[in-house]
This record gives sequence, C-alpha cells and structure tokens, in this order.
Amino acid sequence: MKIAIMGAGSVGGYYGGILKKVGLDVTLICRGTHREAITSRGLILKSHWGDFNIMIPSEEDPKNIGKVDLIIFTPKLYSNYIAIPQMEPLVHSKTIIITIQNGVSSHKQLSDYFGIDKVIPAATYIESEILEPGVIQQKGPTAVIEIGEINKEHSDRLNKIHSLLTSKYLKIIISEDIILSLWNKMISIGSVGTIMTSFRSSFIEVMKLQNGEEILRGTMREIFNVGRSIGVNLDENIIEEKINDLKKEGDAITASLQTDFTNNKPLEIDFILGYVVNLAKEKGINCPYSTTLVASLDRYKKGTVNEQNP
Repeated sequence: MKIAIMGAGSVGGYYGGILKKVGLDVTLICRGTHREAITSRGLILKSHWGDFNIMIPSEEDPKNIGKVDLIIFTPKLYSNYIAIPQMEPLVHSKTIIITIQNGVSSHKQLSDYFGIDKVIPAATYIESEILEPGVIQQKGPTAVIEIGEINKEHSDRLNKIHSLLTSKYLKIIISEDIILSLWNKMISIGSVGTIMTSFRSSFIEVMKLQNGEEILRGTMREIFNVGRSIGVNLDENIIEEKINDLKKEGDAITASLQTDFTNNKPLEIDFILGYVVNLAKEKGINCPYSTTLVASLDRYKKGTVNEQNP
C-alpha cells in the first residue's frame, strides 16, 4: 500500500516516520526548512520507544508523488481550503483518506470534495512537537489513532487499516461511533485549550483562579449541549469524568492552540470552539462561556500575538 502524509508537521511527521520505520511505503508532504532538513539528514524522531533517524521521502508538491492508496490528512484546519484541492493528484478511485485533525467537521469538508466513500474520520491522541526542523519529539506512552465509519459500520477497510498500521509505536482503535468519539474529544480540546490560551495560563493556574473551574465546567457543558442538539449521544457523566482525569494530569497538560499562540502562529479557534459557537447560534442555544472565549482570541487568530501592537 502506498501512503502519503498530507501536512507532515509534528503529528503527521511522527506517524509517517513510524510507518516508514515498520516497513511501509510512505511519503511525507511538507515544506520549508522542515522538509529541507528531512531531505538532507532524514527525519529524527525522539519518542517514548526510543530515538530514530529515518530516511523517508518528502515532497512539497503532491503532483510529484502520483496516486496513493491511503492519505493521512494532518494539516491545520485553517489550511483545508488550500490543502484539500492540492490532494487531487494523489487520489484514485479506491484511495482512502483518514483525517486526524482537531475538531468535528474536517471529514465533512473532505467528503464534500472527494465523496463520503473515500473518507474515514479519526481522532488522534498524541503529544508531539517539532523541536527544530526535521526533529520531532513524541512524549509519553500514548500514540493512538481512533478510526471509524460515519455510518458506524465495522467495515473490512477498517480492519485492513487496523492490521496494516498497528505497531508498538502506534495503536489503532476501531470506534463503534466515531462522531461520538470526536465530540468527546471536542469537550476537552474545545474547552481546555481555549481557556488556557485565553488566560495565558497553565491548566493548574486556571484551576486556581476563583472561577476557573466554573468556567471550565460551563464551557464543557455548552459543548455537550450543542453536541446533544445534533443527535450525538454524549454520556451525561462525561464532563465530571473529564475534569477528574484532567486534575490528575495537572501541569502535564498541553494544548496545541496555546503552543501556536505562543509561537505567533495562526490559530484553529474558528474551527474548534468557534465551530461549536456557530452551530449553537443555528440551534438557538445560549453559549456565553464559549462565545466569550472565542471572542477573546479573535484578533490573534491570524498569528498577531504581539499584544502591544495588535
């Protein structure tokens, strides 16, 4: 099977490197100094399972790769309007696209463009970052991709992907309800990441604020209510379970939104909690916490972090 990693940054780069390490035919699609470093010295992975220098093909233009059987789609959400059309040269009649982006709407964009039969929604659970061009660090024992069919079918292609991609470096889970899984994840990333970024604080610092836990709980409840309004069968106990788990993790909690903010990069806010706020407006659901948090980051969403000169 020929595989392409579209947008091979910290997450896609790790997965692409690991798949190449276990012997699969993988090409990274990336650009700039990151790609230059990978081309000249290989991809360096620093992981929970050891450090590896992996020689792996990389291209900036998908046209240089040709048709592939599997695309793992990992760009930032705000790049979709560019990245999705760019994939056309990669796609043949049986190509499968797995999208492991944040949020809950990525699979809809891909399905609208390529057809629902080509797309497998997925949620990923991994902590990784680019330390320098060509060097990716993955932390902790978790590197998981949870995949599922939109219609909840346990299909043959899910089984094949599970068998092909699973290794000690990457766990593949087949979800019985991937849309539920995406919304379960949204309750965490939509609230925690946005609050930490808006307050310029760690999770522990947020929880020490006089009303910090109330803001967290309220934002989670709003996401829960919006998900329920469109028929997602979210469990009533999910909020308490998530808050208890978050408290156990403490200062180990990181958020990609906050990392992007700190590094003066564009923010995915419009496509994560902002997506929930827009959906709430359509459904007539009041979301004061979420609306305020999204508004607080609006002027920074293009990467304008210099608060002295916004």
